[in-house]
Amino acid sequence: MADDLTLGEIRRELQRLTSMAGSAERPKPTRINPPDHQWPGHEWDLREMTPQGGTKEKVWVIRTVDEQNTADGLVYVSTPESMYPGIDFVPLYASDARQLAMALLAAADRADHQALDIPRLEDRRKAS
Repeated sequence: MADDLTLGEIRRELQRLTSMAGSAERPKPTRINPPDHQWPGHEWDLREMTPQGGTKEKVWVIRTVDEQNTADGLVYVSTPESMYPGIDFVPLYASDARQLAMALLAAADRADHQALDIPRLEDRRKAS
């Protein structure tokens, strides 16, 4: 965000983004593992765009666990750079996972602005 924004403006923007994230259509899980699975619950696969000349498909796996005895409110993430992608997971508290998602949205907005000269969110808001 611009350095000249006030704390109130930043809070309003965060509330607006959180509201958008809460009301936007969420992606459907790639898999729903049954109760007898080692990791029962929902899993989402995110396949990164392969760079030009790249050959390896990069897949992120995001998982929640539904088993009553182990349901812990955590989100598990496996990155393509994990030692064992799709097997090696990092746990995140749900609140941290939300903060990560919001930071990724903000960074994507900034990257689009820099690379493609797409107006930033705060620029669009000020223009309306």
